[in-house]
Amino acid sequence: MKPKLIHQQAMDFSFKAKQAAIENNHSSAFELFTKAANLESQVAEFYFDKPEHEPTRSVLIRSAAFLNLKAGLIDKAQEFIFFGLLNCKDELIKSQLNDALEIAISLKNMSQTVASSEYNYLSILRQKSIHYVLEPSIGSFGGSVSLDMIRDFSSNFLKSLKSYASSTFKRITSDLDYSEEAGKEFERLTNPLVTGSSYGSFKFSIANDFIGRPGEDEKIVALKSNIIKKYHENIFTNPLKDEDIKVLKEGYSKEEINQIFRPLTKIKSRNSHYKVGYYDTENFSKVFVPKIANDQKKKLLPIQELSKEDIGQLESSIIHTRELNSGRVSKKTIFREELKAYEFDQSIKEIHSKDYSPIILNEEIILNISFDSTNGFKLSFPDFDVEITDTEYQSGLNNLSDLLYKKIIYLVNKKEKNDSEEADFSFIKKLINDTDSLKK
Repeated sequence: MKPKLIHQQAMDFSFKAKQAAIENNHSSAFELFTKAANLESQVAEFYFDKPEHEPTRSVLIRSAAFLNLKAGLIDKAQEFIFFGLLNCKDELIKSQLNDALEIAISLKNMSQTVASSEYNYLSILRQKSIHYVLEPSIGSFGGSVSLDMIRDFSSNFLKSLKSYASSTFKRITSDLDYSEEAGKEFERLTNPLVTGSSYGSFKFSIANDFIGRPGEDEKIVALKSNIIKKYHENIFTNPLKDEDIKVLKEGYSKEEINQIFRPLTKIKSRNSHYKVGYYDTENFSKVFVPKIANDQKKKLLPIQELSKEDIGQLESSIIHTRELNSGRVSKKTIFREELKAYEFDQSIKEIHSKDYSPIILNEEIILNISFDSTNGFKLSFPDFDVEITDTEYQSGLNNLSDLLYKKIIYLVNKKEKNDSEEADFSFIKKLINDTDSLKK
C-alpha cells in the first residue's frame, strides 16, 4: 500500500467534488466525495495502529471523518470521530472532531444521498457566513444574553436587511423585465439561515440561501447568495462618518434610508441592553459595531414628527354580515379593538425642568417616541441612556425633559467621572456653551 499516493488521489477527488458542489452539480459532487471518502478511509485505517506517526495519523483521521460526512457515510464517519477523540492528543483536532460528531448526530437518520447533500449545503453556507456575537451592555447577569435581547436584535436586523435587499434588487434589475411581485419574492428569499451557534455570550453565524431556482437570472442568484455579506459590509458595519452619510443620501431615497437605517438606530443605540460584535474574516478578531449617535441620526434620517392631529387610530373589527329576505344587508359588530401603535421623533432645542429656568441648546436633539396600547408612550434620548414611560404624552415629555435636565446638572457638577460619564459630558459641552454657569 502507498498511503501518500492514495491520499493524494483522495484529495484530487475531494477538490473536484467541491467544485461540482459550488456549481450546483450535486450528483457529481456526491459520487466524487464518495470516492474520496473511500480512499481516505483506507489511508486513515492503515495508520490506526501506528501512534508513532503523529501528527500524521491524527490529521488523516480528521480528514477521513469529514470526507465521510461529505459523502453521507455517517456511520463510517463516526468510526473515525470516536477513534480520534479517544486517541488524538492535538486539542484543535479534537475540537474539530467534536464539531463533526455534532453534525453526524444531526444527519444520522438520513439516507446517504440526503445526508451528503445536507452536509455540503451547510458547508457552503458556512463559507458564506457572517459571524456575530451578542453581549449584554451591563453584566447584571454575567455574560448571559436574554431572549428579549435576541428578539430585539433579530427583529430590527431583519427589517433593515430586507429593506436593503429590496432597494438593491430594484437597482440591479433596472435594465431587466422584473415585476413588483418579483421584487417582493426576492425580499422574501432574503431570509438569514443560522449556520452555527455557541455560547460565551451568544455567538452565531448566518448566511443566505445560494441555490438558483428554475428561471432565475444569474445576476439574481449571485445577489441572493451574497446579500448578507454586502449588507454587513455596506450597511451594518458602516461607521456613518459625514462622507459615508453623504454617499448614502446620494444613492438612496429618503424612504429607503429610513427603512434601512431606522431599525439599526435601535440595535446601535447607546441605551441598548446589548452590544453587537462580529468576527473579522482576516484574523477572526472580535470587533464591536459603533453606536449611532444623535448627530449621525439627525444627518442621516428624515425626522418623522407627528402632531396630535396626525396621530390616527387603528381599529380591528370582526363583523358578521348576512343578507335578509327583504334584500337588505344586516351587519353586526361582534368584536372591536382599538390598536393605537406608532413611532415618531420629536426634535427639541430647550430642556425644561419643573423648578428651574430652561437650558437653551446650541443644536436640536432628537427624542425617540413610540406608543403601544399596552404600555403607553415610551420616550427616550438614547445618547444619554434616558428613558421614561407614561400613559400621557405631554406628561411623559415633561418628565423626560426633567430627567435630561437633572442628568446634565449632575454631570456638570461631578468632579470624578467614569468613562461613560466622560463621554456624556463631552456631548453636553457640544450642546451647551457655558457649562460652568450650571455649577452649584
